[in-house]
Amino acid sequence: MKRSKIRELTKSIVKYDELTTKDLEWIFSNLSRQELKLFMRLLSKEIKDKTVTASFAGGLSYENKKKIIAMFPSRKILFKRDDENIFGGVRFEYGDFVLDYSVSGITKRILNGIRENL
Repeated sequence: MKRSKIRELTKSIVKYDELTTKDLEWIFSNLSRQELKLFMRLLSKEIKDKTVTASFAGGLSYENKKKIIAMFPSRKILFKRDDENIFGGVRFEYGDFVLDYSVSGITKRILNGIRENL
């Protein structure tokens, strides 16, 4: 199977957010070992690109969840409570990008700025 077809397959799996046992049996029986490795790599990348992880400390109100969903309309959003590392605020991870609006992230940026200016 060509790389472009494998890419289409991974995009459709992520788009419809469904992979049945029958689909898996077909994939494992029709793809070679090398194609399976490519499939797994492309599927992982596609999931990473289409998913946003919102880490937060404490509770998150319904209004705030609606605002976050409005910020990323075409992506699946995973809400993750992380009191130990965030302390306060929110941190978004999507693809290779990180938006860190947490107390710990802001503190780290301030300390790094001070170190650079010394």
